[in-house]
Amino acid sequence: MSEFAYIAKDVKGRTVQGTRTAETEMGLVSILRKENLVVISVAPRAATQKARRSHGGKKVKTKDKAVVCRQLSAMLDAGLPVLESLDGIADQIDNQTLAGILKEVAVDIEAGSTLSQGVAKHGKVFSTLFVSMVRSGEESGSLPSVLARLASYLEARDALTRKIISASTYPVFIAVFFLFAVIGIMFFLIPKFEVIFADFDMTLPPLTTALITISRFLGQNIVWELVILGLGTFLFLKWKKTPAGRLKFDGLILKLPMFGKLIQKASVARFSRTLGTLMENGVAVVNALEIVSETSGNTVVQSAIDRVSEGIINGATISEKLAESPVFPKMVVSMVSAGERSGNLPDMLERVSNFYTDEVDTAISGLTAMIEPALIVGLGGIVTVVVLAIYLPIFQMATGIQ
Repeated sequence: MSEFAYIAKDVKGRTVQGTRTAETEMGLVSILRKENLVVISVAPRAATQKARRSHGGKKVKTKDKAVVCRQLSAMLDAGLPVLESLDGIADQIDNQTLAGILKEVAVDIEAGSTLSQGVAKHGKVFSTLFVSMVRSGEESGSLPSVLARLASYLEARDALTRKIISASTYPVFIAVFFLFAVIGIMFFLIPKFEVIFADFDMTLPPLTTALITISRFLGQNIVWELVILGLGTFLFLKWKKTPAGRLKFDGLILKLPMFGKLIQKASVARFSRTLGTLMENGVAVVNALEIVSETSGNTVVQSAIDRVSEGIINGATISEKLAESPVFPKMVVSMVSAGERSGNLPDMLERVSNFYTDEVDTAISGLTAMIEPALIVGLGGIVTVVVLAIYLPIFQMATGIQ
C-alpha cells in the first residue's frame, strides 16, 4: 500500500484535497469515483513533497514578484485566462523557485481555487498585503489594474530598500577595514617594534609605551576576549529577540546620529505608500492599517500604527492618532488631515510617500558626503598615532647617538 495526494471535486462543485492509501493510482481513482468525486489529479505523496521542496533553494526577491505582477497584469488585460497566463510566466521566468510556486498556484486554480487563495498558501513569498490586494482586485473585477498598481508598489519599495542598503554599505565596509587595520597594528606591527625597542636600553615615550601595553594586554588575553565577544553577541541576539528587547533596540536605531533620521524617513515613506495603495484598492482602513503594521519592519513604528488602528475603532481620525506619535512628522499629520477633509486620502498618502522618498535620496547623498571625510580623518588619525608611536623612539635614539 502506498500513500497518494489527490485533488477532486464533489457533487456540489467544491474542491476536495487530501491523502489516501491505495495499491495504485488507478486504484485510488476508482475509490474516489465510488464516493461520487470527480478526480482532477493523483500523485504519490513523496513525489508531491519532493516537488514542493525542489524550488525552495533560491530566494524570491521583491523585484521578481514585481516582474510577475507586471507581466500577469498585461496578459490579463489582453484577455488571456489566469491559468494560461501563470503557466506562460512560469515557463519564462528565470527564478526557478518562483516558477515552481506559480505552477503550484496554477494547479490550485485548476482545482477551483482563486488566485488570491493560491498565493495565500505561500506566505513566505507572498505577504498579507500582496494577498489582500489580489483579493480586492478579484472582488472588484479589476484584477489587471490592481496587479499593475501592485507591481508599481513593489518596484518603489524595492528601489527604496536598495537606496538604504547602498547608503549603509560604504560605512560598513570602511568600519570593517578600520577594524582589521587596528587588529593588524595591535597584534602584528606593535609586537615587532616592541622586540626591536627592547634591545635598546632606553626609556620609551608615553605614547609608545601606551600602545605597547595595550598590544601586550590584547595578545595575552586573546582567548578571554573571544569568549567575551562570543558570549556578548549571543546574549545580545537573545535579548533582541524578546519583545521588550526588540522594542528597545528599534527605538535606539531611530535615535542613531545621521542614520536615525534616514530610517525614520524611509519608514514614513513605506507607511504612506503601503496604506495609500491598500486604500486605493478598496481595503478597509482598519484592515489596511493592520497590514501596514505587519510590514513596517520596526516595532516602534508598528506600535504607533497599532495605536492609530485602535483610535480609528474608537472613533478617532488617522491624523489625530498620528499626531500623538513622535515617529510621524507634523507635515505628514497635516497632509493626512487635508486628505481626510477632502476625501482623497489615498492620493495625499501617495504624495507624502513621494516626498519622503525624495527626502531619503537627499539624506543618503548628505550622509555619504559627511561620512566620507569623517572616515578619512579617522583613518588618518590612526595612522598618525601609530607613526608617532614608532618614530618617536627612533628620533630619541638618533638624538642620543649624536
